[in-house]
Amino acid sequence: MDREALDRKRTWVTQGPIVKVILALATPIVAARLLAATQESVDAIFLGRVSTEDLAAPAAASPLLWLFAGLGIGINTTLSALVSQAIGARDYASAQRYASKLLGATLMLGAASALAIILTAETVFILQGFQGRSLEVALAYTLVEAVGMPFMLALFYFNAVMAASGDTRTPFKVSALSSILNVILDPILIFGLILLPPLGAVGAAVATVLARAAAVSIAFYLLLRGAPGFRVKPSMPDRQLIGHILRIGGPVSLQRLVVSMGFLVMMGIVARLGAPVVAAYNVSLVIIHIVQSATFGFNIATATVVGQNLGASNISRAVRAAYTGVALVFGLLSIGAVAIVGGRSMLVSLFTSIEEVQFYAERMISIVALGMPFLGAFFTAMGVARGSGRTAFISALGIARLWLLRIPAAYTLVYIYSLGDMGVWLAMTLSNIIAGTLAIAWVAGRTWAKPIVKRVPPEPLGEKPPAIPEPAINR
Repeated sequence: MDREALDRKRTWVTQGPIVKVILALATPIVAARLLAATQESVDAIFLGRVSTEDLAAPAAASPLLWLFAGLGIGINTTLSALVSQAIGARDYASAQRYASKLLGATLMLGAASALAIILTAETVFILQGFQGRSLEVALAYTLVEAVGMPFMLALFYFNAVMAASGDTRTPFKVSALSSILNVILDPILIFGLILLPPLGAVGAAVATVLARAAAVSIAFYLLLRGAPGFRVKPSMPDRQLIGHILRIGGPVSLQRLVVSMGFLVMMGIVARLGAPVVAAYNVSLVIIHIVQSATFGFNIATATVVGQNLGASNISRAVRAAYTGVALVFGLLSIGAVAIVGGRSMLVSLFTSIEEVQFYAERMISIVALGMPFLGAFFTAMGVARGSGRTAFISALGIARLWLLRIPAAYTLVYIYSLGDMGVWLAMTLSNIIAGTLAIAWVAGRTWAKPIVKRVPPEPLGEKPPAIPEPAINR
């Protein structure tokens, strides 16, 4: 994509019909998330045919992996705010500089995160209460995923920089390739086809890492060729950019770190309820994540529209975009929640034939679905924070959602009122409803509605950007 194409895309994001712009940006991301959720579902279906311990391994590994991935999300939040607002102001030189330096930071963080996970995984699982084969399988799965952590963070970066420029179709194509390759490799590595030994959960992890590596090679080729509208080459972040990372991405990274530690505590509570409950937790989350795919798409789309319009000093339009994004997600997830509750028995049976696991999974879906629209509103509000660069409040709310609401409620309901798994599901639902309500109030308060980058004279691409037809947004 050349500079003129980037300028046309910016014009559409800052002047086109808001609902159409958000939907056009969100749809490819939602499709990519659906493919990723489908791939997770395939993992779960295959692993459910191996053993309960193999089925539970991805859920056991997830909190630790996301503990370190949260640092990468902080960098990407900084990228979204700075690059989208610079593009909105037509300061493309700054957008290129920010993107290149943040790529260097991402690569260094990926290597450090992989090493940290490898060194801490076993201790973390033992402290959570995993033992025997459950510990063995979860640890093996996590160590393989740790090797792929640099690829995960690199893909996060690629998706963020492309979305900030207004292009979400290209990341969709790369993600689709990764998901399809993962699905092809899954049965080969899990069950040991084509002369390979059966690897179970480890095979699923190897498939994921290989698929991500292939996607990253394509992503880097596109970045070096100027896919965002400018060429991106990794460089070292300077002092000014480190300040931006700490101010914008710092609260988000802190939130992800603290929240991930909270999820480790929650997993400890779930693990002590037995392997069937852990397996049910994994199955239910896979199903719920399919419906919540819309959340990720609208989070990023809202961030792009809010960021570019704040950069262009279109404050009222940025506010309308925030309201629209939250309303669309709340409505879509309300419909999705009703759908999965109604079809929960059929959906769960696709993943496991173990009656005890089915019972716990169906009960979790019935309860947790009530809070899904509010969780969607919370994550879309995070998109508003991401685009505006005003991340402090929403990050604090994310921490409070887990540590002040969910964990105390889960402990009380499980251990004091002896509600077992129902106590965990009720705590999840209540925390999501309260956090979602407060996030909606924050968006309505408009304290975020001001740019974080200074406007500069536009680069010489012509005094008046050319008008474009609607479909050009993702070209």
